Amino acid sequence: MPPVFSTRFGQLHPLLYRFVVLAAVSFCVYFLFRYFLIILLPFIIAYLLMRMLFPIIWFLQHRWHVPGWLAYGGTLTVFFSAFFGGLFILGWQFFCQLKLFLKNFGIYKNEFIDLYERQSGWLCGCVDRMFDLSAGSSINYLSARIDEMMSGAGIRLSKEVGRLVTSCVSGGVKFMTILLIILVSMIALCKDMQTVHKIYRRSIFYPAVHKVALTLKKSGFAYLKSQGIIFLIIWFVCSVSIAMIKNPYSVLIGCGIAVFDTFPVLGSGMILVPWSAYYLFQQDYYSAVILFVAFILCVLVRDLLEAHLMGSNMGLLPFFMTAALYGGVCLFGVWGILLGPFGVVLIRSIYEQIIK
Repeated sequence: MPPVFSTRFGQLHPLLYRFVVLAAVSFCVYFLFRYFLIILLPFIIAYLLMRMLFPIIWFLQHRWHVPGWLAYGGTLTVFFSAFFGGLFILGWQFFCQLKLFLKNFGIYKNEFIDLYERQSGWLCGCVDRMFDLSAGSSINYLSARIDEMMSGAGIRLSKEVGRLVTSCVSGGVKFMTILLIILVSMIALCKDMQTVHKIYRRSIFYPAVHKVALTLKKSGFAYLKSQGIIFLIIWFVCSVSIAMIKNPYSVLIGCGIAVFDTFPVLGSGMILVPWSAYYLFQQDYYSAVILFVAFILCVLVRDLLEAHLMGSNMGLLPFFMTAALYGGVCLFGVWGILLGPFGVVLIRSIYEQIIK
């Protein structure tokens, strides 16, 4: 749309003009996330990591007078050693606990069936007495419906097993490929970091892109950084607490609670508080106290760190944050937990620059 025409159109139809701009920006951001993010993501991550490590490299070169190749090589070696070492330990724990869960799956299945039969028998008996039905009518009807559902689920599951295995393998290959590209890109940026900055500042797109980048740095990237740090801390707190009550799946369950805690309003209390109450009724006071203390720590970590790391930069109320998370998950799957709020901030930043 030519600038003169867009200005006149905006003056004549301001509300319609804003709606058209917002719709166009939203579509472009969605198109970018859907089709180009997987291509650009490794290079964006490599650049951001080098921006994070560059002050250390600069300090080693100019304050301690370390040769450039040693400053770059040493910093990257320490960083990748720590990263891949932590990733290996975490992945090994995941593998061992998942293997143990699959090994004991039959035991858990039988325990669940026993619990279901006891509770459903009691509940269906109450229904029969309440509505004057013949004894066993409700439980027979419920059993027939569940058998139909389980048979259909078994058929669908058998059809999806191959696709699930293929998805896991392809996902693992993609993940390793992205890590390799990030590694190569960071090595390539060692000598070209300042050159890239000069090219970026001399570009004709620099003024507009720089304004959007500043807004994203204050809001979108602040959100990603704060949520990443909070996620790791809550994962650690929950995993240690669950390990203290001698649960063999501490890492897996801790990760699930940390993911659940990212959703506004819900939080880790939806899992930890009922779990703590269960142990309290079982008179296992040690486990109940440990889980309740873990819940308190998770609440304190999120409240304190979110206010400190992000403050009010995000500018999204909990209702709109929930809507952004839900929309992101619907559009992009699990990654929508991050892409949803970040996409909203990106759309708002571009929209404000165009309107101004």
